[in-house]
Amino acid sequence: MVKPIFNGSWQNMSYQVLARKWRPRTFEDMVGQEHVLQALIHALDNQRLHHAYLFTGTRGVGKTTIGRLLARCLNCETGVTATPCGTCSSCQEIQEGRFVDLIEIDAASRTGVDDMRELTDNVQYSPTRGRFKVYLIDEVHMLTNQSFNAFLKTLEEPPEHVKFLLATTDPQKLPVTVLSRCLQFNLKRMTPEHIAGHLRYVLTQEGIPFEEPALWLLARAADGSMRDALSLTDQAIAFGNQTLSGSDVSNMLGTIDQSDIENLVNALVEDDGPALLSEINRISDFAPDYSVILADLLSLFHRVTMEQVVPGSVDNALGDAAQVESLARRLSAEDAQLFYQAALMGRKDLAVTPDARMGFEMTLLRMLAFRPGTDRREPPVVASGASQAGQESREDPEPGPAAAEKEAAAAGSEQAPQPEPERLAAPEPEPTPQPEAQEPVPESQPAPASEEPDAAWLASLDEAAESAAAEAAGAEDYDPEPVTPEPEYIEEPKAEASQAEPAKPEEPKASTGPVEPAEELVDNGEFAWERDFRSLGIVGMPGNLASNAAMTRQGDEIVLTIDEGHARLLNARHEEKILEALRNRFGATITLRVEQGDAGGRTPAAWEERQRQARQKAAEDSIRNDPAVQSIVERFEARVVENSIRPPNQAKSG
Repeated sequence: MVKPIFNGSWQNMSYQVLARKWRPRTFEDMVGQEHVLQALIHALDNQRLHHAYLFTGTRGVGKTTIGRLLARCLNCETGVTATPCGTCSSCQEIQEGRFVDLIEIDAASRTGVDDMRELTDNVQYSPTRGRFKVYLIDEVHMLTNQSFNAFLKTLEEPPEHVKFLLATTDPQKLPVTVLSRCLQFNLKRMTPEHIAGHLRYVLTQEGIPFEEPALWLLARAADGSMRDALSLTDQAIAFGNQTLSGSDVSNMLGTIDQSDIENLVNALVEDDGPALLSEINRISDFAPDYSVILADLLSLFHRVTMEQVVPGSVDNALGDAAQVESLARRLSAEDAQLFYQAALMGRKDLAVTPDARMGFEMTLLRMLAFRPGTDRREPPVVASGASQAGQESREDPEPGPAAAEKEAAAAGSEQAPQPEPERLAAPEPEPTPQPEAQEPVPESQPAPASEEPDAAWLASLDEAAESAAAEAAGAEDYDPEPVTPEPEYIEEPKAEASQAEPAKPEEPKASTGPVEPAEELVDNGEFAWERDFRSLGIVGMPGNLASNAAMTRQGDEIVLTIDEGHARLLNARHEEKILEALRNRFGATITLRVEQGDAGGRTPAAWEERQRQARQKAAEDSIRNDPAVQSIVERFEARVVENSIRPPNQAKSG
């Protein structure tokens, strides 16, 4: 058996941990609780002492330490003073924890009513050594209700030689009857600056070499507790073999240091995806808590935004004030807000992601991908999706998806599949309703020039519209608007050509009311472009664009004049569809030329809108002038709901 070797000294066996060795011995040694110390010092100097003090605060902020210092101030042989001598027997005994008149009670282990009755029975006895008998009760909130009830009378009116010093980390659990009998002092959590400054002083006095980043890592890990900071420092000294380096402390805590956070943010700012992923791979070797990293990023972006909005407001809470100021100059306000929101949402998503690292990576990649002005990083068109569209590609630029979608929505509400020409050639014996116009596409809102169309997307849009037209072509009463039956455009040209059929007297007023629009038409033989456009059977986006154009014909050449907004949406494929329909109607020798200009209201869409308004007005006049309606209004004090009036063909479909 190996026997230990005794070197003649027990010095190493009497090592005292830093948290106990560097416990404050005077009020001046206390760090970060100036608001409490000032009140106590003034009370001691003016001899205005209360009989019960309650110190609250999180762990390790100095509650029991202040209690022991106050006991020394009350029992120092030089008198009641805020600066005890520290050399008298009373001061030394209190410092060493053997003063008979300082009774420390752990309420967590002595919660019974019998323990409290024993305390109250002994309160009446005078102090043995000191001026006051001081009861220091730690974790007082752990007492039972019966114990509090037994203690209340004594706490309210103790003997003059007794002082009660209560300490708790959870004052919410104390009865209000106890709180009302004490002077309450809430001790603050230590700031990282206070902790790092105190650690710097302690390590310098101990002769332990250290790196500055290591102090800030310990200060942040202590979470406001000076005792925890000193305990972690003890652990770090042992881990690093009597030295404190940032890497050793980071490995010990399982966290990353501030330089790693800086590297991540620099990769984001520089828009460097490979560097970002490389940094993530490196820090993942430490198996860090990714939620903590995102919390650090949130804190950083918050401080960057504060510096941008209020220059000079940045603090040095993490020892990185210079970095925050630099980022505030390099990072735009939009990017800072985006990064903050992405980190905030990513931290919430970590709880539901299958893998924490995956969620962390996606959060940072989201920051990189969705920064303002990322249109330059749009992904290329997938080959499988673009192959078919490439066959129908064209040289003219198309609108972006947003603009095309908007125009397609307008086209869907304005244009619907038309019946075949053969159906139009056989007029039905019913009265001929005037065609109802579709809502025209606004001509005053051209699509932005920067929006580029997607070939495959527009091709699929046209195909979908054509497919819908083919399915609905056989519908008996199909209407280009959701609530309007399809007008029969062939009736009016025949009536004009022959003048043989007189107007039918039984035709309803709603259908004869519109002002005759023939004078507005540009007639090319028997075909009037505005009135007879729908008979061409052009559907989808080509039909929508052509309906917003004016037409002139010079021999075999047809010229379409279209405004700038719709001209931007027109491409070679659309022109082919329009030309094909024109050749089916006028012959294979027809050519098409599209000009950009003012159509002057001579478009099918504008003509149909005028027809719709005229028919609507006729319907409203018919209702107002109807004797039956007038009689109902007069007899029953009724009123006509104007918005509910629809022409007959609309009412039938509605």
